Amino acid sequence: MKSFAKICVGLLAAATLAAYPANAQTDSSSTSTNKPAAAPARPRGKPFSGTIASVDTAAKTFTVKLASGETQTIHFGSKTRIRKDGAPGTSEDIVAGQKVRGTERKDDAGDLVASTVNVGEGKAKPAQ
Repeated sequence: MKSFAKICVGLLAAATLAAYPANAQTDSSSTSTNKPAAAPARPRGKPFSGTIASVDTAAKTFTVKLASGETQTIHFGSKTRIRKDGAPGTSEDIVAGQKVRGTERKDDAGDLVASTVNVGEGKAKPAQ
């Protein structure tokens, strides 16, 4: 009977020691939920609205005269979404004298770059 008790104690000790290294490798302070790391939030675009004062197609910029009377020079590029009167548009639709609104962000160089440009009046909203 003593040998049976020694065997049981030995097996219990062996099982405890075998389980300990497996538990030691996991970090109990981790709160992993198997979700991928969230990407840093991109800053939201700042809205602009006014009238196109001038366009420089070579530099891919346009100058907007804001309601306050100030002007802003805004760059546009291949990633800029352009719409004309509510329909898809192109950079050729950015013409001086047109009403314009959209969103802009500062790039790494500090230049204002348009994310969206809506030229003209936009789609007429249906009467309700």
